[in-house]
Amino acid sequence: MEPRRFMVFRAAFAGVPYGALEAATLRMEEGVGWTPALLGAAMDLRRLATQAALEGRGQSAAQAWLWTASAYQAASLGLHLAAEGMPWWSGALRLRHRARMAYRRALALEPRLGRAVRIPTPRGPVGGYLRLPGPGPAPAPVVVLFNGLDSVCEVELHAFAQPLLARGLAVLAVDLPAALGVRPRAPLFEVEQVAPALADWVARQPGLDARGGLGALGVSFGGHLVARALAGEPRFVAGVAVSPNAVFDGTLMAVERMRRMLALSFNLRDGHQLEALAARVHLGGLPVPEGRLLLLHMEQDRLFGPEHAEAFSSWGRAHVDVWAWNAEHVGTSRVHEWLPHAADWLLEHLESPSKTLERRANAWAARE
Repeated sequence: MEPRRFMVFRAAFAGVPYGALEAATLRMEEGVGWTPALLGAAMDLRRLATQAALEGRGQSAAQAWLWTASAYQAASLGLHLAAEGMPWWSGALRLRHRARMAYRRALALEPRLGRAVRIPTPRGPVGGYLRLPGPGPAPAPVVVLFNGLDSVCEVELHAFAQPLLARGLAVLAVDLPAALGVRPRAPLFEVEQVAPALADWVARQPGLDARGGLGALGVSFGGHLVARALAGEPRFVAGVAVSPNAVFDGTLMAVERMRRMLALSFNLRDGHQLEALAARVHLGGLPVPEGRLLLLHMEQDRLFGPEHAEAFSSWGRAHVDVWAWNAEHVGTSRVHEWLPHAADWLLEHLESPSKTLERRANAWAARE
């Protein structure tokens, strides 16, 4: 899929309103670049939020701030289209900071959306957001969401949480691997080292039920982190990894936009340090998880091909189930199809770990 079209799908899923996204697309057809076109959308949505707040319409203002956050994050994706030698680093960070601030404004106006949290771990504090489903008769099981290299928990993870919340699951979106909201930044991909602390923190929170174990969900690099969480803590009993990478080898490092995403996430400008980091990203040495890992492999994935899914299967053996899906990387154009099934799978395994789900021709059926 052509990069700009792929990014339009991403922006739509993440919450940029259709009208604002179409207007930005029309500006691009007139010669405006991706980032200024989406930045214009963000400014328009920001004005909506400000006006609604001035008029005392708190819920409307909160919704507009969520849209604003999505547009700022979408604008930051212009780093993929910037020509070599052109500046992109500081602009992308600045736009993601604005997305985070817009999201915080939404939460301040509408606390039911969720609350910011700061979790102590052996590797330093981990930021994130805890979101609870609507009022229910009992505490809610929990799914931990991990970012990819190019997503933020204030935007993409907010969208991924929606079907989980609708099924009565609580969601903890953690600001990893990039740690954009922690000062000083402490990027981390070895989440197996903090998974026990995350599980301990969840177990102490009122309204959460960790007795049956935790779930996890991540896409792309975030899927790699899901596998590490399961490997590092047996209380993670079920995880969904969508288009995950098993390694970050030289083939991937030869792709400029992959290098940019890795560099920005881990705050590394030095090429040698970046290469050294990439060499450490692999499954070797990780213990086989006790829980179940569902891997959604996209058959048209040009970044992480079938060799990555095969490596996960070899590593996790019977603990890894692979479902193939006829779509591009992360199945962005068909997220409305696979995401509900992934949410159902997590609910099934957190409610009753003895059950499994079986895929047949893009259809799922539960069985004992």
